Amino acid sequence: MKIMIELEEALELVLTRIQPVETECVSITDAYKRVLAMDVKSQIAMPPFERSPLDGYAYLATVDDFQPLQLNVVSEIPAGTFSERVIVPGEAAKIFTGAPIPPGANCVVRMEDTEQIGNKVTIARPVSPGSNIVPRGEEIKEGDLLLKRGFFLTPPAIGLLAAVGQDKVTVYRRPRVGLFSTGTELMDVGQSLLPAKIYNSNSYTLRGILQESGCEIMVIPIVSDQIDETIEVLEMFADMDIVVTTGGASVGDYDIMRHALAKFGCEMLFWKLNLKPGTPAAVGQKGKQFFFSLSGNPAAAMLTFELLVRPVVRKLAGRTNPEEARFLVKMASGFRKAGKQRRFLRAQVVFKNGEIWADLASAQGSGILRSMIGSQLLVDVPANHGPVEPGELLMASWIAEWEK
Repeated sequence: MKIMIELEEALELVLTRIQPVETECVSITDAYKRVLAMDVKSQIAMPPFERSPLDGYAYLATVDDFQPLQLNVVSEIPAGTFSERVIVPGEAAKIFTGAPIPPGANCVVRMEDTEQIGNKVTIARPVSPGSNIVPRGEEIKEGDLLLKRGFFLTPPAIGLLAAVGQDKVTVYRRPRVGLFSTGTELMDVGQSLLPAKIYNSNSYTLRGILQESGCEIMVIPIVSDQIDETIEVLEMFADMDIVVTTGGASVGDYDIMRHALAKFGCEMLFWKLNLKPGTPAAVGQKGKQFFFSLSGNPAAAMLTFELLVRPVVRKLAGRTNPEEARFLVKMASGFRKAGKQRRFLRAQVVFKNGEIWADLASAQGSGILRSMIGSQLLVDVPANHGPVEPGELLMASWIAEWEK
């Protein structure tokens, strides 16, 4: 087992061992926040016919139409209907937005530029051939590649699939995640708080994050600091792809998680990340299952989840780029505390003159859950950096899906 390793090494160590989960064919109504497991090509053109983009009159124009025209209105075509009546010179069809262009017509004139009296329409401003006609396949041609394997299915993407009549897609199944918190000091919500006890918040914050990530979740809220009981709970997660725990990850007499994982039969990959907050993190592997032991401090648990566990969840789900992109930001505020370890600071986004600035949360302690509320960035402060000064440039990454 490696001890005190850099975040990048920890990610490489885990991600190289992770493979995406199995695939399944599902209805597009069950495909939101899923990842495509194969390319999708369109079976039809979009639009599937020449159509009118506006309300008006369809007729056969010539390049010599300069003077006002008077035409006989021989048909009316609302959207959703099709006229087989061929339009010949001297005739027009009243047409509405989205309706198919009738045979024989080669243009549409705006209704605002016409006047109809009885079955006659006067066109004050004739248009040229091809005007106001949306061609068949303007957006999508039959056989076009719509979405590539590995695409994360957002609502617009699902809408695109529906627009071409695709009712089912092959996707990676949802990752299954087990979750629990350890600590005899913990109590669940809804109970009167006893002396020396605190409410368990980690199960609720991480459950919410995992739900937003599209996972199936099994939660056992609180487990005591006993190795045998912990192993009994671990055995209950046999069908999970990964298990995430909070608490019991540090060096105290009651920090038993890595010992419990080892006794459970895990190969321990590492213990301790060289960063703050969230140093006491451990990862074990047993067969195809991975176990993540995170700090019990609420902010540290969330931060380590973002940096270490979320990329794993993304790769399990089939994402081709599981790690969060990094970019430069300017600091809108400073941080006076210097430290030897690499530090990740929570910050809110501020836009100034088209640039992204990071305004740090007022409190950065590992146990301060409130600091995560309203924060959209994790600012990466290198080891031995010294105080952070307003205006300096630092690397940062988005928290969760804020930027998608």
